[in-house]
Amino acid sequence: MKKTKLSLKRLVFLAILVAINIILQKISFGPAYLKVGLGFIGLSLLGLYFGPIWGSIGAGISDLAMSALFGVEGGFFPGFTLSAMLAAGIYGCFFYKKPLKIWRIVVATILVTIIVNICLNTYWLHLLYGLNLKAAFTQRIIKEAIVPWIQMIIIYLVFDALQRVKIVNKF
Repeated sequence: MKKTKLSLKRLVFLAILVAINIILQKISFGPAYLKVGLGFIGLSLLGLYFGPIWGSIGAGISDLAMSALFGVEGGFFPGFTLSAMLAAGIYGCFFYKKPLKIWRIVVATILVTIIVNICLNTYWLHLLYGLNLKAAFTQRIIKEAIVPWIQMIIIYLVFDALQRVKIVNKF
């Protein structure tokens, strides 16, 4: 098995992306079961620059640090840490060291939406708040039918801008 070590330069870049992810995660609105935010940008950047393994580790660290720094409603819940790690892992599988293609963005976003946002996060909210699972699923499915299309556009614009400034080659 190949060892995956990070150089100091890449480790610092990982820390910067973790910090960016924490900031973007804090920009959201709506109640917990219908929250809409910019956290997906940080997770997709972790996947883009560090792949599924280190991107997932960065997402986990980001979630833990955010809980420690800011606290969360209802306290820390490891399920959401797992969700963040899985989302970054999915993005990493589709974006890491691969050319920017619209189909990759579409498939990765749809997988994150279905697996993480609809299935896992709805279940975590059911466990945390005792929401009726069917009612929570029904409420969230409406949001998740609309929001991913906006996320796809934003991911494309961010990745395209980063590709034009060639930031990938520097790290």
